[in-house]
Amino acid sequence: MQGVVSFESLKEQVAAGSIDTVLVCLVDMQGRLLGKRFHALNFVESAYEETHCCNYLLATDLEMATPDGYASTSWESGYGDYVIIPLKNSSEKRRFR
Repeated sequence: MQGVVSFESLKEQVAAGSIDTVLVCLVDMQGRLLGKRFHALNFVESAYEETHCCNYLLATDLEMATPDGYASTSWESGYGDYVIIPLKNSSEKRRFR
């Protein structure tokens, strides 16, 4: 089944064992999906509120190197963290093979 899944439906499907993994993703400068993979139970119990990632992920080129010229991501200024807050009512269910 594919399509939008509400957070309540996600919790029910996790409890039933039909969903075991949740991906929390964002799109980087190159159009790639980046983020984290969660055990579904961990996600519905706590990680749905927010998760953290390094801003290095947002400013890498296709070879995953950081190009010069970005103030927020450089060896000189350091690499910080940012918060990802999932949209609870806009999840999509996809089957991965």
